[in-house]
Amino acid sequence: MRRTSWFRSRLLSLTVAVSMLSGCTLLDDEPPPGPPPAASREIRVFDFADAEWFDASVSRTVRLKDGTATRGDDDAIGPMEGGGSWKLEGTPQFADADGDGDEDAAAALRTSGGQSSNVFWYVWLWQDGTAQQLRRPIASTIRCSRPIEAVNAVTGGFEIHAFLFQFGRDNCAGGGAIPIVYVAGVRDGWPVRIRPQYGPIDTCDPHDLVVTLRPSGLVQLRVDSDERSPVVEPAGRYDSVLVNELAVSPYLTPQMRGEWVLALAVRGEERICGWAHVDQVL
Repeated sequence: MRRTSWFRSRLLSLTVAVSMLSGCTLLDDEPPPGPPPAASREIRVFDFADAEWFDASVSRTVRLKDGTATRGDDDAIGPMEGGGSWKLEGTPQFADADGDGDEDAAAALRTSGGQSSNVFWYVWLWQDGTAQQLRRPIASTIRCSRPIEAVNAVTGGFEIHAFLFQFGRDNCAGGGAIPIVYVAGVRDGWPVRIRPQYGPIDTCDPHDLVVTLRPSGLVQLRVDSDERSPVVEPAGRYDSVLVNELAVSPYLTPQMRGEWVLALAVRGEERICGWAHVDQVL
């Protein structure tokens, strides 16, 4: 009897120890967590061809009907003398760009008129049962640049294949020559690049940002030229900050230069792209 009780006691102790190490009890037979739920696809029924769009090229709204719109020469046209036309371009792409569990869309608007001809891709977020356009485009091509090669849905956003147009190096006949690829997503309601490096939609072109500045204080980089936009990283000190020549041109007034500058911050081997307030870098 004593030997049997001793074995039972040892077996019970061993069972408890194994249970503690495994993080569960013998009665814990709950199934392991499954995969995250699939994104809602409600936005796919939204009719982008019959919707009000914001055209960032002229800072005006336009109503598409059956995928097109026209407008005569009036104050709302901006630079498009003689009137303008708009057209839903290409096929919308769908991905959860802001991580809320709902699919969002990337859709393109072609604008033509006068000397203007461009295609801007915008993110439309699915919110409160409808699609809502973000006014900041995630990709754009203007009259002198080459067409956007592709915008494809990927995990977490939209992958853009385009060419970088470099003023002073490229011309309207050839367009941009340097291929660029990035993934655009949405953070806190703002379009951002999420890959290959988090930052603004804008490209920090090292051939354009050639003026070296050495700010003595903290510099705060943001994803857009707006204090409300998300930060790229916490404010910090950098070895140097590269900006374009216009940012320091003596021929431009502060009003002409504006309050923000696109900058490439240098910290050791790192290069961090972002918008900085001119007071922090000049």
